[in-house]
Amino acid sequence: MGNKLYGSYGEYQPEILDKLHKAEIEMLKDFMSVCEKHKINYFAIAGTAIGVVRHKGFIPWDDDIDIAMLREDYEKFIQVAKEDLSDKYEFMGPDMEKKYYNLQPAMVRKGTKFVTETAWAAGQEPGLFIDIFIYENIPDDEKEAEKIIKKTYIYKMLYIIRNVNFFKLVKGGSLNKKIKNIVCGIIRLFLLLIPNGSDWFYKKYISYAKSYYGKSDKYTALCDPGARIMWVRRDEIFPLVDLPYEDTTMKMINQYDKQLKRHMGDYMKIPPVEKRLNHCPKVLDFGKEF
Repeated sequence: MGNKLYGSYGEYQPEILDKLHKAEIEMLKDFMSVCEKHKINYFAIAGTAIGVVRHKGFIPWDDDIDIAMLREDYEKFIQVAKEDLSDKYEFMGPDMEKKYYNLQPAMVRKGTKFVTETAWAAGQEPGLFIDIFIYENIPDDEKEAEKIIKKTYIYKMLYIIRNVNFFKLVKGGSLNKKIKNIVCGIIRLFLLLIPNGSDWFYKKYISYAKSYYGKSDKYTALCDPGARIMWVRRDEIFPLVDLPYEDTTMKMINQYDKQLKRHMGDYMKIPPVEKRLNHCPKVLDFGKEF
């Protein structure tokens, strides 16, 4: 693997990507079994949802699985999963014993490594993972929703900047990216002076993120940069539908085409190489299980 920045595109050897996809499908099936056992709702979003519709499986160059849950489903899942899946998985996130550099909860396979450039810069070595996007209630009023999105974005970025040594990311990338990494590195030096700063930023984030809980039928993933365009209404979500995905099925929101066009535009069009994204890890280790 090349030394790519998080979120950039990197080519895998075909046999490695195939092995990665098979490992992630096994993880997905473990995830789904717990959700089915406890009647917990979930659905694919973003690149995974595009893969379901356009490829009936992974986007050929994609290297992870993106799952979404409404807040109430996530909180139920995380309680039962810690019990049911503890032999094979651990959970990372700001509200977990094991923290991550960002606010995105993840189900991580023990004994493996999937270390992106950014995780490396944060001094962390997570394993193969499934991202869990929490869909929070947001106001129907666009101006009020924008306030929530802006406030959560600020505290999310402060949390990330405090946890990642951006000076380690200065090498490589465009001049613009180098300057941003230097600026973030300088800001981090001041943020580190705040006692328990990461916990404080997360508490501020979650206070705004949950401020409309149960008060509207509109949701979005506030921890994602695309929060403004990822929104969906409850009557667009339910009833969920099952569509083919690799050798299994994936749950999708009922009006997935409408939501994907809102979020991704012409998502059925294959993007050129220069516009493709994946995680491209700095370190990849399948461990003994795969």
